[in-house]
Amino acid sequence: MHLELNLATHPFGQRRLFWVSTGAAALMLFGVAALLVAFYVRNHELPPEFVQREVRLRGELRALQAEEAELKRKLGLPENEQVLDRSLFLNQLLHRKGISWTRTFADLEEIFPPRVRVEQLRPQVTPDNRVFLDMTVGAETRQDFDELIFALEESDIFDEPQLRGETPPTEQDPVFKYLLSVRYDQQFRNDESGD
Repeated sequence: MHLELNLATHPFGQRRLFWVSTGAAALMLFGVAALLVAFYVRNHELPPEFVQREVRLRGELRALQAEEAELKRKLGLPENEQVLDRSLFLNQLLHRKGISWTRTFADLEEIFPPRVRVEQLRPQVTPDNRVFLDMTVGAETRQDFDELIFALEESDIFDEPQLRGETPPTEQDPVFKYLLSVRYDQQFRNDESGD
């Protein structure tokens, strides 16, 4: 048998433990808050070397922006635009020279059906250096042209044939005319003699 003896007029019971633990937790929280405030106050301002570096980098950025604006102004002058256009044209011409006409016609000759002929041919080089051939072809019948499209689709060096337009036969020119665009991957061979 266990007897509890409490002679207090108003006994605390378990409240004393609650208040003691609550007070201890509040003191700990207050201590953590004080540490955070002290850390913030100490690190609120950047070190002087960081501030100086930021000022220097901002000055360099302003100088580069002014130089960029000056270069844009110079490039916008009419005489400079003409030089840029001419340079672009010459670069495209040099790149186009790298396409062998001899090899192109030989590749087309292997693909074309006997009753289909090339009437006009113009290569186009895209900025990513892909070559497209825009051509006008003449065919005696629609079936001959369909045979050409099938041969182009089956080819390893021609791809993505696209019909851009067609003209029916006339009394003066009794063939079907087709405007066609096809991607061309020229395969250079060791025995090629060049243009």
